[in-house]
Amino acid sequence: QNPNVPVYRGEIQARNLGMAVESWNEKGQPVEGESGELVCTRPFPSMPTCFWNDADGSKYNRAYFNRFPGVWHHGDYCTINPRTGGIVMQGRSDGTLNPNGVRFGSSDIYNIVEAFPEVDDSLCVGQLIDSDERVILFLKMASSHSFSPELCGRVKTTIRSQLSARHIPSVIVEIKDIPYTVSGKKVEVAVKKIISGMNSNIEEGALRNPKSLQLYHDLPELQISQ
Repeated sequence: QNPNVPVYRGEIQARNLGMAVESWNEKGQPVEGESGELVCTRPFPSMPTCFWNDADGSKYNRAYFNRFPGVWHHGDYCTINPRTGGIVMQGRSDGTLNPNGVRFGSSDIYNIVEAFPEVDDSLCVGQLIDSDERVILFLKMASSHSFSPELCGRVKTTIRSQLSARHIPSVIVEIKDIPYTVSGKKVEVAVKKIISGMNSNIEEGALRNPKSLQLYHDLPELQISQ
Protein backbone atom coordinates (compact mmCIF):
# COMPACT_ATOMS: atom_id res chain seq x y z
CA GLN A 1 0.00 0.00 0.00
CA ASN A 2 2.85 2.38 0.87
CA PRO A 3 6.42 1.30 0.00
CA ASN A 4 7.88 4.02 2.23
CA VAL A 5 6.69 2.64 5.57
CA PRO A 6 7.09 -0.81 7.17
CA VAL A 7 4.38 -3.45 7.38
CA TYR A 8 3.30 -4.79 10.78
CA ARG A 9 1.43 -8.08 11.13
CA GLY A 10 -2.30 -7.64 11.78
CA GLU A 11 -2.35 -3.93 10.90
CA ILE A 12 -3.57 -1.93 7.95
CA GLN A 13 -0.31 -0.28 7.02
CA ALA A 14 -1.49 3.34 6.85
CA ARG A 15 -4.47 5.51 6.04
CA ASN A 16 -5.24 5.80 2.34
CA LEU A 17 -4.68 9.09 0.58
CA GLY A 18 -7.75 11.29 0.86
CA MET A 19 -9.07 9.40 3.90
CA ALA A 20 -9.28 11.47 7.11
CA VAL A 21 -9.73 8.34 9.22
CA GLU A 22 -9.81 8.51 13.01
CA SER A 23 -10.91 6.27 15.89
CA TRP A 24 -13.42 7.94 18.23
CA ASN A 25 -14.56 6.99 21.71
CA GLU A 26 -18.16 7.12 22.94
CA LYS A 27 -17.83 10.86 23.57
CA GLY A 28 -16.80 11.57 19.99
CA GLN A 29 -13.16 12.20 20.89
CA PRO A 30 -10.26 10.86 18.80
CA VAL A 31 -8.25 8.13 20.57
CA GLU A 32 -5.17 6.05 19.82
CA GLY A 33 -3.97 2.86 21.45
CA GLU A 34 -7.50 1.84 22.42
CA SER A 35 -10.56 0.53 20.65
CA GLY A 36 -12.93 3.09 19.16
CA GLU A 37 -15.40 3.72 16.36
CA LEU A 38 -13.96 4.08 12.85
CA VAL A 39 -14.92 7.48 11.46
CA CYS A 40 -13.92 9.64 8.52
CA THR A 41 -14.07 13.33 9.39
CA ARG A 42 -14.03 14.67 5.82
CA PRO A 43 -15.61 13.61 2.52
CA PHE A 44 -13.54 11.00 0.65
CA PRO A 45 -13.21 10.05 -3.04
CA SER A 46 -15.23 6.79 -2.92
CA MET A 47 -17.91 8.14 -0.59
CA PRO A 48 -21.45 7.36 -1.82
CA THR A 49 -23.67 10.39 -2.10
CA CYS A 50 -27.06 8.69 -1.75
CA PHE A 51 -29.03 5.45 -1.69
CA TRP A 52 -31.43 4.32 -4.39
CA ASN A 53 -35.10 4.84 -3.50
CA ASP A 54 -34.21 7.17 -0.64
CA ALA A 55 -35.55 10.49 -1.90
CA ASP A 56 -35.24 12.39 1.38
CA GLY A 57 -31.87 10.86 2.30
CA SER A 58 -33.17 9.50 5.61
CA LYS A 59 -31.84 5.97 5.11
CA TYR A 60 -28.45 7.27 4.00
CA ASN A 61 -28.10 9.58 6.99
CA ARG A 62 -29.32 6.92 9.40
CA ALA A 63 -26.74 4.47 8.03
CA TYR A 64 -23.68 6.71 8.24
CA PHE A 65 -24.32 9.97 10.10
CA ASN A 66 -26.68 9.06 12.92
CA ARG A 67 -24.00 8.07 15.46
CA PHE A 68 -21.91 11.26 15.16
CA PRO A 69 -23.92 14.01 13.39
CA GLY A 70 -22.08 15.35 10.36
CA VAL A 71 -19.28 12.76 10.58
CA TRP A 72 -19.11 9.52 8.59
CA HIS A 73 -19.44 6.58 11.00
CA HIS A 74 -18.54 3.32 9.31
CA GLY A 75 -19.90 0.92 11.95
CA ASP A 76 -16.61 -0.82 12.76
CA TYR A 77 -14.35 -0.88 15.79
CA CYS A 78 -10.66 -0.21 15.23
CA THR A 79 -7.51 0.66 17.13
CA ILE A 80 -4.91 3.09 15.76
CA ASN A 81 -1.41 2.14 16.87
CA PRO A 82 0.22 5.36 18.14
CA ARG A 83 3.70 3.95 17.51
CA THR A 84 3.30 2.66 13.94
CA GLY A 85 0.30 4.64 12.70
CA GLY A 86 -1.23 1.35 11.54
CA ILE A 87 -4.87 0.40 12.07
CA VAL A 88 -6.15 -2.84 13.58
CA MET A 89 -9.72 -3.63 12.52
CA GLN A 90 -11.88 -5.28 15.21
CA GLY A 91 -15.18 -6.06 13.53
CA ARG A 92 -18.62 -4.50 13.31
CA SER A 93 -19.48 -2.25 16.23
CA ASP A 94 -23.14 -3.28 16.02
CA GLY A 95 -22.26 -6.98 16.00
CA THR A 96 -19.08 -7.16 18.07
CA LEU A 97 -19.49 -8.89 21.43
CA ASN A 98 -18.67 -6.69 24.41
CA PRO A 99 -19.30 -8.46 27.75
CA ASN A 100 -17.93 -6.51 30.70
CA GLY A 101 -15.97 -4.26 28.34
CA VAL A 102 -14.12 -7.15 26.65
CA ARG A 103 -14.56 -6.89 22.87
CA PHE A 104 -14.23 -9.87 20.55
CA GLY A 105 -15.78 -11.14 17.36
CA SER A 106 -18.30 -13.92 16.98
CA SER A 107 -15.99 -15.61 14.47
CA ASP A 108 -13.65 -16.44 17.36
CA ILE A 109 -16.43 -18.59 18.81
CA TYR A 110 -17.58 -20.06 15.48
CA ASN A 111 -14.09 -21.32 14.66
CA ILE A 112 -14.17 -23.42 17.81
CA VAL A 113 -17.80 -24.48 18.12
CA GLU A 114 -18.41 -25.54 14.55
CA ALA A 115 -15.49 -27.97 14.74
CA PHE A 116 -17.63 -30.11 17.05
CA PRO A 117 -19.20 -32.93 15.01
CA GLU A 118 -22.40 -32.63 17.08
CA VAL A 119 -22.92 -29.02 15.91
CA ASP A 120 -24.37 -28.32 12.48
CA ASP A 121 -24.40 -24.54 12.84
CA SER A 122 -24.24 -21.83 15.49
CA LEU A 123 -24.99 -18.20 16.23
CA CYS A 124 -23.23 -16.11 18.87
CA VAL A 125 -24.69 -12.74 19.88
CA GLY A 126 -24.90 -10.41 22.83
CA GLN A 127 -28.02 -9.91 24.93
CA LEU A 128 -28.28 -6.39 26.32
CA ILE A 129 -29.05 -6.21 30.03
CA ASP A 130 -29.26 -2.68 31.40
CA SER A 131 -25.88 -1.09 30.53
CA ASP A 132 -24.05 -4.38 29.96
CA GLU A 133 -24.43 -7.44 27.78
CA ARG A 134 -23.95 -11.17 28.14
CA VAL A 135 -22.91 -13.60 25.42
CA ILE A 136 -25.51 -16.08 24.16
CA LEU A 137 -24.52 -19.06 22.03
CA PHE A 138 -27.19 -20.80 19.95
CA LEU A 139 -26.44 -24.30 18.69
CA LYS A 140 -28.20 -26.04 15.83
CA MET A 141 -27.53 -29.73 16.30
CA ALA A 142 -26.36 -32.03 13.53
CA SER A 143 -28.66 -34.89 12.61
CA SER A 144 -28.50 -37.88 14.97
CA HIS A 145 -26.92 -35.73 17.70
CA SER A 146 -28.67 -34.37 20.80
CA PHE A 147 -28.18 -31.20 22.80
CA SER A 148 -26.98 -31.95 26.34
CA PRO A 149 -25.37 -30.37 29.41
CA GLU A 150 -22.34 -32.56 28.72
CA LEU A 151 -21.91 -31.00 25.28
CA CYS A 152 -22.30 -27.50 26.73
CA GLY A 153 -19.60 -28.29 29.26
CA ARG A 154 -17.19 -29.46 26.56
CA VAL A 155 -17.89 -26.36 24.47
CA LYS A 156 -17.17 -24.06 27.41
CA THR A 157 -14.01 -25.95 28.35
CA THR A 158 -12.69 -25.74 24.78
CA ILE A 159 -13.46 -22.03 24.50
CA ARG A 160 -11.67 -21.42 27.79
CA SER A 161 -8.58 -23.38 26.71
CA GLN A 162 -8.34 -21.92 23.19
CA LEU A 163 -9.41 -18.36 23.99
CA SER A 164 -10.01 -17.35 27.62
CA ALA A 165 -12.52 -17.53 30.45
CA ARG A 166 -13.87 -14.14 29.36
CA HIS A 167 -14.97 -15.60 26.02
CA ILE A 168 -17.21 -18.27 27.55
CA PRO A 169 -20.91 -17.73 26.72
CA SER A 170 -23.19 -17.01 29.66
CA VAL A 171 -25.95 -19.17 28.19
CA ILE A 172 -25.91 -21.92 25.54
CA VAL A 173 -29.28 -22.61 23.93
CA GLU A 174 -30.41 -25.20 21.41
CA ILE A 175 -32.15 -23.69 18.37
CA LYS A 176 -33.74 -25.36 15.36
CA ASP A 177 -32.54 -22.91 12.70
CA ILE A 178 -29.99 -20.14 12.17
CA PRO A 179 -31.14 -17.11 10.13
CA TYR A 180 -29.14 -16.14 7.04
CA THR A 181 -29.35 -13.28 4.58
CA VAL A 182 -29.90 -14.05 0.92
CA SER A 183 -26.17 -13.40 0.42
CA GLY A 184 -25.27 -16.09 2.95
CA LYS A 185 -24.35 -14.08 6.06
CA LYS A 186 -25.50 -15.00 9.55
CA VAL A 187 -28.09 -12.56 10.88
CA GLU A 188 -26.53 -11.56 14.19
CA VAL A 189 -27.72 -7.99 14.77
CA ALA A 190 -31.43 -8.75 14.29
CA VAL A 191 -31.25 -11.70 16.70
CA LYS A 192 -29.38 -9.55 19.22
CA LYS A 193 -32.19 -7.00 19.08
CA ILE A 194 -34.91 -9.64 19.40
CA ILE A 195 -33.45 -11.32 22.48
CA SER A 196 -32.81 -7.87 23.98
CA GLY A 197 -36.49 -6.94 23.64
CA MET A 198 -36.11 -4.56 20.69
CA ASN A 199 -37.58 -4.39 17.20
CA SER A 200 -35.30 -6.21 14.76
CA ASN A 201 -36.07 -3.74 11.91
CA ILE A 202 -35.14 -6.23 9.21
CA GLU A 203 -37.07 -6.86 6.01
CA GLU A 204 -38.05 -10.47 5.45
CA GLY A 205 -37.05 -10.17 1.81
CA ALA A 206 -33.45 -9.78 2.92
CA LEU A 207 -33.48 -13.21 4.57
CA ARG A 208 -33.07 -16.66 3.08
CA ASN A 209 -35.16 -18.21 5.89
CA PRO A 210 -37.24 -15.39 7.45
CA LYS A 211 -39.42 -17.69 9.59
CA SER A 212 -36.33 -18.66 11.59
CA LEU A 213 -36.39 -15.31 13.42
CA GLN A 214 -39.61 -16.33 15.17
CA LEU A 215 -37.62 -19.00 17.03
CA TYR A 216 -35.73 -16.33 18.99
CA HIS A 217 -38.71 -14.59 20.57
CA ASP A 218 -39.55 -15.14 24.25
CA LEU A 219 -37.06 -17.91 24.93
CA PRO A 220 -37.44 -19.03 28.56
CA GLU A 221 -33.71 -19.69 28.87
CA LEU A 222 -33.01 -16.00 28.26
CA GLN A 223 -35.54 -14.45 30.63
CA ILE A 224 -33.90 -12.23 33.23
CA SER A 225 -35.15 -12.78 36.78
CA GLN A 226 -35.98 -9.56 38.59
